[in-house]
Amino acid sequence: MKIIDVSEHQGRIDFNKVKASGIEGVIIRAGFGKGNIDERFKENIEGAIEAGFDNLGVYWFSYAFTVEMAKREAQFCNDVIAAYKDKLNLGVYFDWEYDSMHYARKNHAVMNRDLITDMNKVFCQRIEELGYIAGYYVNYDYERNYIISSILKHYKKWYAQYSYNRESDCYIWQYA
Repeated sequence: MKIIDVSEHQGRIDFNKVKASGIEGVIIRAGFGKGNIDERFKENIEGAIEAGFDNLGVYWFSYAFTVEMAKREAQFCNDVIAAYKDKLNLGVYFDWEYDSMHYARKNHAVMNRDLITDMNKVFCQRIEELGYIAGYYVNYDYERNYIISSILKHYKKWYAQYSYNRESDCYIWQYA
Protein backbone atom coordinates (compact mmCIF):
# COMPACT_ATOMS: atom_id res chain seq x y z
CA MET A 1 0.00 0.00 0.00
CA LYS A 2 1.31 3.47 -0.81
CA ILE A 3 0.83 5.97 1.97
CA ILE A 4 2.06 9.48 2.68
CA ASP A 5 2.71 11.37 5.87
CA VAL A 6 1.64 14.98 6.15
CA SER A 7 1.73 17.91 8.53
CA GLU A 8 1.25 21.66 8.43
CA HIS A 9 4.57 21.85 6.56
CA GLN A 10 2.95 20.56 3.36
CA GLY A 11 0.44 23.44 3.32
CA ARG A 12 -3.08 23.01 2.01
CA ILE A 13 -3.58 19.55 0.50
CA ASP A 14 -6.15 18.48 -2.08
CA PHE A 15 -6.80 14.95 -0.79
CA ASN A 16 -9.02 14.12 -3.76
CA LYS A 17 -6.00 14.65 -6.04
CA VAL A 18 -3.82 12.66 -3.65
CA LYS A 19 -6.26 9.73 -3.76
CA ALA A 20 -6.58 9.97 -7.55
CA SER A 21 -2.78 9.70 -7.82
CA GLY A 22 -2.86 6.20 -6.33
CA ILE A 23 -2.04 6.95 -2.72
CA GLU A 24 -3.98 4.54 -0.48
CA GLY A 25 -3.40 5.91 3.01
CA VAL A 26 -2.34 8.92 5.04
CA ILE A 27 -0.48 9.34 8.33
CA ILE A 28 -1.11 12.80 9.74
CA ARG A 29 0.84 14.69 12.39
CA ALA A 30 -1.58 15.40 15.22
CA GLY A 31 0.86 17.59 17.11
CA PHE A 32 4.13 17.86 18.90
CA GLY A 33 5.70 18.29 22.30
CA LYS A 34 3.70 19.56 25.23
CA GLY A 35 0.21 19.72 23.76
CA ASN A 36 0.94 21.65 20.56
CA ILE A 37 -1.62 20.79 17.89
CA ASP A 38 -0.48 20.71 14.28
CA GLU A 39 -2.07 23.79 12.66
CA ARG A 40 -3.55 21.71 9.86
CA PHE A 41 -4.40 18.50 11.75
CA LYS A 42 -8.17 18.96 11.70
CA GLU A 43 -8.14 20.15 8.09
CA ASN A 44 -5.89 17.26 7.05
CA ILE A 45 -7.72 14.45 8.79
CA GLU A 46 -11.15 15.69 7.74
CA GLY A 47 -9.92 16.23 4.17
CA ALA A 48 -8.54 12.69 4.05
CA ILE A 49 -11.78 11.26 5.44
CA GLU A 50 -13.91 13.29 3.01
CA ALA A 51 -11.75 12.08 0.10
CA GLY A 52 -12.55 8.51 1.11
CA PHE A 53 -9.27 7.33 2.58
CA ASP A 54 -9.87 4.13 4.55
CA ASN A 55 -6.28 3.80 5.76
CA LEU A 56 -5.43 6.53 8.26
CA GLY A 57 -2.96 6.96 11.06
CA VAL A 58 -1.49 9.78 13.11
CA TYR A 59 1.80 10.60 14.73
CA TRP A 60 2.95 12.77 17.59
CA PHE A 61 6.34 14.42 17.16
CA SER A 62 7.98 14.13 20.55
CA TYR A 63 10.06 16.59 22.49
CA ALA A 64 10.05 14.40 25.59
CA PHE A 65 13.24 13.82 27.50
CA THR A 66 11.77 11.84 30.39
CA VAL A 67 9.46 8.84 30.52
CA GLU A 68 6.82 10.93 32.28
CA MET A 69 6.94 13.55 29.51
CA ALA A 70 6.43 10.82 26.89
CA LYS A 71 3.43 9.48 28.81
CA ARG A 72 1.93 12.98 28.96
CA GLU A 73 2.50 13.38 25.22
CA ALA A 74 0.45 10.22 24.67
CA GLN A 75 -2.39 11.82 26.61
CA PHE A 76 -2.05 15.10 24.67
CA CYS A 77 -2.18 13.09 21.47
CA ASN A 78 -5.33 11.29 22.58
CA ASP A 79 -6.96 14.59 23.49
CA VAL A 80 -6.40 15.79 19.90
CA ILE A 81 -7.36 12.61 18.03
CA ALA A 82 -10.15 11.08 20.15
CA ALA A 83 -12.93 12.24 17.81
CA TYR A 84 -11.31 10.24 14.98
CA LYS A 85 -10.46 7.11 16.96
CA ASP A 86 -12.58 4.77 14.85
CA LYS A 87 -10.84 5.94 11.64
CA LEU A 88 -7.22 5.32 12.72
CA ASN A 89 -6.65 1.78 11.49
CA LEU A 90 -2.96 2.40 10.63
CA GLY A 91 -2.17 3.33 14.22
CA VAL A 92 -0.83 6.12 16.40
CA TYR A 93 2.93 6.63 16.27
CA PHE A 94 5.54 8.12 18.59
CA ASP A 95 8.08 10.09 16.55
CA TRP A 96 11.30 10.88 18.44
CA GLU A 97 14.25 11.82 16.25
CA TYR A 98 17.08 14.30 15.64
CA ASP A 99 15.21 17.49 16.54
CA SER A 100 13.95 15.73 19.67
CA MET A 101 17.53 14.86 20.64
CA HIS A 102 18.66 18.44 20.01
CA TYR A 103 15.85 19.77 22.23
CA ALA A 104 16.68 17.30 25.01
CA ARG A 105 20.36 18.24 24.97
CA LYS A 106 19.46 21.94 24.97
CA ASN A 107 17.55 21.21 28.18
CA HIS A 108 20.60 19.45 29.68
CA ALA A 109 19.00 16.02 29.47
CA VAL A 110 21.33 13.06 29.13
CA MET A 111 19.78 10.78 26.56
CA ASN A 112 20.76 7.16 26.09
CA ARG A 113 19.45 4.08 24.35
CA ASP A 114 17.57 2.76 27.39
CA LEU A 115 15.80 6.05 28.09
CA ILE A 116 14.81 6.62 24.46
CA THR A 117 13.51 3.05 24.26
CA ASP A 118 11.58 3.50 27.52
CA MET A 119 9.99 6.72 26.23
CA ASN A 120 8.86 4.95 23.06
CA LYS A 121 7.49 2.08 25.14
CA VAL A 122 5.55 4.18 27.63
CA PHE A 123 3.98 6.27 24.85
CA CYS A 124 2.92 3.11 23.03
CA GLN A 125 1.65 1.47 26.22
CA ARG A 126 -0.50 4.49 27.03
CA ILE A 127 -1.82 4.72 23.47
CA GLU A 128 -2.77 1.03 23.61
CA GLU A 129 -4.46 1.52 26.98
CA LEU A 130 -6.54 4.25 25.32
CA GLY A 131 -7.70 1.72 22.71
CA TYR A 132 -5.53 2.49 19.68
CA ILE A 133 -3.05 0.50 17.63
CA ALA A 134 0.31 1.80 18.87
CA GLY A 135 3.58 2.23 17.04
CA TYR A 136 6.81 4.11 16.81
CA TYR A 137 8.77 5.85 14.07
CA VAL A 138 12.44 5.04 13.69
CA ASN A 139 15.04 5.60 11.02
CA TYR A 140 18.04 3.46 10.15
CA ASP A 141 20.44 5.44 12.39
CA TYR A 142 18.14 5.53 15.41
CA GLU A 143 17.38 1.84 15.20
CA ARG A 144 21.08 1.02 15.14
CA ASN A 145 22.22 3.51 17.79
CA TYR A 146 19.42 4.96 19.91
CA ILE A 147 16.69 2.40 20.60
CA ILE A 148 16.37 -1.26 21.41
CA SER A 149 13.86 -2.53 18.86
CA SER A 150 13.52 -5.94 20.48
CA ILE A 151 11.89 -4.29 23.52
CA LEU A 152 9.39 -2.55 21.22
CA LYS A 153 8.57 -5.60 19.06
CA HIS A 154 4.97 -5.67 20.34
CA TYR A 155 4.31 -2.30 18.63
CA LYS A 156 4.02 -1.36 14.96
CA LYS A 157 7.28 -0.07 13.50
CA TRP A 158 7.26 2.77 10.98
CA TYR A 159 10.76 2.49 9.54
CA ALA A 160 12.50 5.12 7.42
CA GLN A 161 15.32 4.04 5.16
CA TYR A 162 15.63 5.83 1.85
CA SER A 163 16.89 3.07 -0.36
CA TYR A 164 15.42 0.15 -2.19
CA ASN A 165 16.84 -2.31 0.30
CA ARG A 166 14.99 -2.37 3.59
CA GLU A 167 17.20 -3.72 6.35
CA SER A 168 14.58 -4.11 9.07
CA ASP A 169 11.26 -5.86 9.45
CA CYS A 170 8.53 -3.27 9.82
CA TYR A 171 4.83 -2.52 9.49
CA ILE A 172 5.41 0.63 7.43
CA TRP A 173 8.52 1.26 5.35
CA GLN A 174 9.14 4.89 4.44
CA TYR A 175 11.44 4.71 1.44
CA ALA A 176 11.01 8.13 -0.15
